[in-house]
Amino acid sequence: MEKVAFIKESVKTNKGKRTVIESEFTAGASIPPHYHRKFDKTFEVLEGEIRIWNGSEELILKAGESATVKKEMVHNYQIGNAKVVLKTTLIPGSLCFENAITLMQGIHNDGEHGGLAAVENNNMVYMAIISKLTDSNFLGEAGATLETFLLSEEGKQVMYVQNELLEKYCEL
Repeated sequence: MEKVAFIKESVKTNKGKRTVIESEFTAGASIPPHYHRKFDKTFEVLEGEIRIWNGSEELILKAGESATVKKEMVHNYQIGNAKVVLKTTLIPGSLCFENAITLMQGIHNDGEHGGLAAVENNNMVYMAIISKLTDSNFLGEAGATLETFLLSEEGKQVMYVQNELLEKYCEL
């Protein structure tokens, strides 16, 4: 991601109905196959073009177009050759997902001087925390790598680091 995503609408203000996030992705970025158990996810392209695999269906969305991925549906996506601005709506909303965004913003804003030091040196810790908070259940190589890491001694510290970061950056 080029810029940290930000929350446009929160479960805190709409009684849990939805979470709306706006994100900017750099050209060529991709997210591996995963699914969410807790919410449906609608992608609306505000700028650029994105290729989404929704189960076995492949979609190419351009500015002004949208698609919904139902919970439990395996999906992944890839950004084309230009940046993409994407509005993502989760229904029902997810405070945990919002906390992940807030945590990423806090780490980004602190740079190397804050919570980033706890995760910057180990992308697996960061990936584990963000995937848990966003209810992202990865498949294939990404899922296997994450699962193996979480079973390691270092992986057993993820919850401790996650709780420290949530305390620092989020209203709990």
